[in-house]
Amino acid sequence: MINYLKIFILLAILSSCKEQEVKKDTIKKQPNILFIAIDDLRPELGAYGSDIAISPNIDALAADGLLFNNAYCQEAICSPSRASVMTGARPETLRVIENYSYFRDLNPAIKTLPQHLRANGYETVYTGKIFHPGYTDEALSWSRKADPNSIAVRAPRTPGGFKLVKNQELYKNNSAEMAKKYGKESLKSGLGRGPAYEFVDLPDNEYEDGYNTDLAIATLKDIIKEGDKPFFLGLGFLKPHLDWVAPKKYWDLYDEKDIKLAKEPQGQRMVLRWDYMLLLN
Repeated sequence: MINYLKIFILLAILSSCKEQEVKKDTIKKQPNILFIAIDDLRPELGAYGSDIAISPNIDALAADGLLFNNAYCQEAICSPSRASVMTGARPETLRVIENYSYFRDLNPAIKTLPQHLRANGYETVYTGKIFHPGYTDEALSWSRKADPNSIAVRAPRTPGGFKLVKNQELYKNNSAEMAKKYGKESLKSGLGRGPAYEFVDLPDNEYEDGYNTDLAIATLKDIIKEGDKPFFLGLGFLKPHLDWVAPKKYWDLYDEKDIKLAKEPQGQRMVLRWDYMLLLN
């Protein structure tokens, strides 16, 4: 929620006779913001009492900040929930209730969080998944792009995000089969995927989330070095959204025997049945 009292005070200051001098002073005092978005993550973390999850870094962050124990998802798919968080409007208000409508096309005048901050003197930039891919509001929300040349490693670009050749081939073959049967648009619905998981003994930045983290750190250092503006830096992690691909060292932290089955078997059956119906139709 936007703090309207702060906005009012800022506007009053900017309208004073010493507008330019005060504006510069005001901007310097604004807090820097690191916004972390994690796709499909339930509160299955140590900070929320999980006896399985090994999450020391985010647990430390929670211990040093304010932990919310009641949080709700506006809609259980990517584009509506992300557009809602970033604009403060409900999915039905935005008229975005699926993954194929662009909130900006339907709401040309709406302001996003980074857009508001940008208009008030902030440098705004992101890496990874903040908005739904394809609907990232590049022109209005972001004042700069993260520079891929700021890090030595290149962005991972492999079919389906898989590293093993057999998994890449499976992904390509499944995608071609689904496109032939249902049309290319069907691939946007999640059909034609590769295997559900992959773990390979590779550095973090060989997978997309690790790469985006390195790029965010480099971007952060560049902005701090410039030092003339406060910043809003969005870092979006794609996992634990399917497919579950990650370096092997993270899989090795867990013993399969310690992981309990979900307690909602009815819900699981409904999801599987829906997937099955999609394939039949």
